[in-house]
Amino acid sequence: MSLAPGKLERRARALLRAYPAEYRHGRAEEIIGTLLEAAPPGRSFPTAREAWSLIAGGRHARAIRNRRPGVKANVRLALLLGISTYLSFYFSLILAASVLGFFPGDGASWLTAATIVLGAAVALAPWLGRRAAAALAIPAGALVAYGELRGTHGSEATMAVAEILIAMAVLAALSGGPVRLPRSWLWLPCAFPLALVAGRLLSPQYPRLEWSLVLGALSLLAAVVVCWLVTDARPAFALCLAVLLEAVITILPSVVYGGSLRTAIVMAVLPQVALVLPVLLPAAWLLLRRQKAPSRR
Repeated sequence: MSLAPGKLERRARALLRAYPAEYRHGRAEEIIGTLLEAAPPGRSFPTAREAWSLIAGGRHARAIRNRRPGVKANVRLALLLGISTYLSFYFSLILAASVLGFFPGDGASWLTAATIVLGAAVALAPWLGRRAAAALAIPAGALVAYGELRGTHGSEATMAVAEILIAMAVLAALSGGPVRLPRSWLWLPCAFPLALVAGRLLSPQYPRLEWSLVLGALSLLAAVVVCWLVTDARPAFALCLAVLLEAVITILPSVVYGGSLRTAIVMAVLPQVALVLPVLLPAAWLLLRRQKAPSRR
């Protein structure tokens, strides 16, 4: 007997991975059986129409699964993921400035080490629930306030700390609920610190190359979430929110209290906003419109 049916089945099952795992467990054999029965003897590849049908069906099944929690729950999850990603950015910069030595400074200390550890725990706390997020946000916020305000009494530093504390409080308030953040989203807040560490390990003598690796990783991350828009708008919305939070929280105190530097600061932030808006607007539209659309049977 020819081995062609076995090859056809393997290739069809590979295409079937476009469907969610729970869908495949229930209907994979039925779909594969129908495809094999309709195939003429000797065929080893699905036709282009069959391949497109499997991929499109998988995309539609994933989109239905992703909008199942409802608009309110999905907006909460997207906001949680965005704030978590922003906090990961923030504490990764502390890691880069102190432990990894990207910038000149006082170096690592017990305070910076504790702040980084607790900050990373706060960024990942939404996956553990509201109680864990609140319990971790309080000591992390205290360490951030002490570390940023010691020796300084300026309004700019106070405003920056207040913004970070508000972000942590919102994160704790949004955590919990009947719908938890999917574990498959953990890579988004982990991408930036992992890129920093990888860049330091791969090129310890060349800081510019380290930052090039970081920027390359972030560009790849952005490309992934943009492609993800076809089935799920929440990660793209979250990444755009994280970038906007980073820009606003970084420059707002300087704009308010920076005097002559205001124009330069605003001009530095405008390119970030210009790059984010083309992704944020369609992601928000998909999140609020398509995800509440009734599913087709």
